[in-house]
Amino acid sequence: MQKLSISLFAAIAIILIIALNCEYTFIGEAASYQRARDNRVEKAIVKSIVWATDEQILRLAEIIEKKYGSQIEQISRKYYTRPEDIKAIAVVESLADENAESSAGAVGLMGVKRTTGKEMGFDDIEGPINNLKAGTKYYKMLLKKFKDRELALAAYNLGPGEVGNRLNNGFDPETMDYIWKIRRVSRLVI
Repeated sequence: MQKLSISLFAAIAIILIIALNCEYTFIGEAASYQRARDNRVEKAIVKSIVWATDEQILRLAEIIEKKYGSQIEQISRKYYTRPEDIKAIAVVESLADENAESSAGAVGLMGVKRTTGKEMGFDDIEGPINNLKAGTKYYKMLLKKFKDRELALAAYNLGPGEVGNRLNNGFDPETMDYIWKIRRVSRLVI
């Protein structure tokens, strides 16, 4: 089963890369830019595949589901977000570790910075439920701001200011391995 799902994912990735190459073959001058972009997209896909096996991801998703599934469903309804996105963010940000802390100071399941938690109205984001609420509310704010799921996810990872700056320079979220990790986890937890 694992070989089949990895093979299927690899086949989809290859088809995507071929389709992107074919689409831009006729553009002419933009071809060199497109090749550079395709290489970045290909690297992001490969990084997301190497990141974890499907079994590891499913194990983490099961932990999230067993411990917080019903709360995530409630919180997602409250903030009008997809529960699959919230579960995927929790898996990618913390590997389902409610005590996770990044070098940038993001904490908990959703990898929320303390200042962001306060901006979302939560003084205590150390607890997993408040962390899920703060992260989900923040993600919803980013969805409203960018009006695009991929850009909102990129902003969740990079920060909205950085995404805004990058958009002015032709930023493409497809080149981020974070986006591919979220997609992969979402695909597995549906």
